[in-house]
Amino acid sequence: MVGSGWLFAALAGAAYAGPASLISWIIAAVLFIFIGLAYAELGSMLPFSGSLVRIDHYAHGSVSNYLLGWAYLIGAATTVAMEAEAIIMYTNKYLPVFSSASGYLTPLGIAAAAALIAVFTLIQIIGVNVFSRVNTVITIWKFIVPSLTVILLLTLYFHPSNFTAYGGFIPLGWSAVFSAMIPSGIVWAYEGFRQALEYAGEARNPHVDVPLALIISILVTAGLYVALEVAFIGGIDWGKILLQDNSGRYTILIKPGDWQNLTQSNWAGSPFYTELTTSGIALLITFAVILLIDAWVSPAGTMGVYIGTTARSFYGFSRQGYFPELFGSLHKRFQTPWFSMIFTLVLALLFLLPFPTWYQIVSISSTATVVNYLAGGSSLVILRRTAPELRRSYRVRSPWLIGLLSFTASSMLIYLTGWPSLGYVFIVTAFGLPLMILGYRDRLSLSTRESVLFSLIYWVALASAMYLGLIENQLSFIVYWSIFTVVMVASLLYLRYKAKGSYAALEVSSASWFVGYMVVMGALSYLGSLGMGYLKYPWDYVLALAASIIFFIISVRQGFETRELTEIKTKGIPIE
Repeated sequence: MVGSGWLFAALAGAAYAGPASLISWIIAAVLFIFIGLAYAELGSMLPFSGSLVRIDHYAHGSVSNYLLGWAYLIGAATTVAMEAEAIIMYTNKYLPVFSSASGYLTPLGIAAAAALIAVFTLIQIIGVNVFSRVNTVITIWKFIVPSLTVILLLTLYFHPSNFTAYGGFIPLGWSAVFSAMIPSGIVWAYEGFRQALEYAGEARNPHVDVPLALIISILVTAGLYVALEVAFIGGIDWGKILLQDNSGRYTILIKPGDWQNLTQSNWAGSPFYTELTTSGIALLITFAVILLIDAWVSPAGTMGVYIGTTARSFYGFSRQGYFPELFGSLHKRFQTPWFSMIFTLVLALLFLLPFPTWYQIVSISSTATVVNYLAGGSSLVILRRTAPELRRSYRVRSPWLIGLLSFTASSMLIYLTGWPSLGYVFIVTAFGLPLMILGYRDRLSLSTRESVLFSLIYWVALASAMYLGLIENQLSFIVYWSIFTVVMVASLLYLRYKAKGSYAALEVSSASWFVGYMVVMGALSYLGSLGMGYLKYPWDYVLALAASIIFFIISVRQGFETRELTEIKTKGIPIE
């Protein structure tokens, strides 16, 4: 849970909410505990490896699970790009040709980040599992360095006035406390709790270890990141932060208390390193060298892990029949899912190019992953109804309440993404559907010709809506979001018609809750205070919360006892 987030999220949190970002960290931790409680029971009930992209399969069937799982994989692929960017951003201090002081990668820096991803992908393809061999050492290192950073800053370089001066503790208002969570990387920092589920099938005692690991990981992460935020804000010396002038040089002294411009300052590219080196204290300057080393170690370890886990999830999708068989092919010599790894590389590069800084891509990565968490709350309630007899070592006492809290926590975090980032996430999530259609065509009673034609029409329509609407602003919101809505609804109706009378038709119908969710929440995001502002804070939050509750109920009602769940009930959990 300690990757590149600790290197950048403290500055980003301060930029979006000032000292009140401490409250943002605490609220996010509470929300993730709600999410984690649902997954704690689900993880102890279905202790599969890669369970985050599989649990909804047993509650809503293939189509809903696939769309949510695809969103998760987008989040994982963008994490690969983020970690590569993090490494390159910190090289500004000794190789400024790759990145600006404010953290924007130059064309050469983008090429270097792409090369890093390619090299790490090659390592995974040839099967050199470097990361698992040194994982324990890296994990210890990743906690020691930020912990020492906190201790040194708090004891040697701390300005308590930063928490009360310049507009007070909440200088940007309460709305900023909430809206800071996604774009600052606060939510992204907590998403590592999912690793307890990813490797649930490999735990010695998953029925006990999984829920315990989930809760502990969230609490430990909260403690570390709150401490880092306190140390960073306390270590700010406003007289040493510079902004760019018209020539692009950093010569303009930032105004004290100008929190919002921190991400555009000369501190943004390497926040803690710059804070340490501008302190003038010999010990802190010396320690900053260790931090430069960590700027390679922490992101590199996370990037290597995510390339492997993302590719293996694509491989698993193919084995489940979601993707074409090519995704499930293994390299003849190395016996690794080479095509899935290449596909992961391509996805990471696609997100690297338009988002040349960690601060831009973190919103997309965070939200795409949280979209997948919607499955936790509703699946908890559905599986209590459809499979009450299955063993659960950890049972929440009020499944409806915890399920509702888990779903709405995820949903509100999604809403906090704001527009247009949320529009990108929803459209990119929808983009994955044809890949499933191509692999799942026989069950949907589609010929190869029909599935290819469907995919082409679908992709062209969505790509046109995104490019002309979100990117070029040549279409009004009403037009391009109507195109998105029509494409999604018409696709479900068409697939249900083709699969009429079969089990697959039920699976298609059970995914309609998520399509409706994307349409409605996207519209609210555009209209709300984090979009065009037609709906003012906090009333847009109230509407988003109400919509979340409604879709939770719809999602639960559309759940059913799937074939795969029936098989588990009769034959037991398969050994993998």
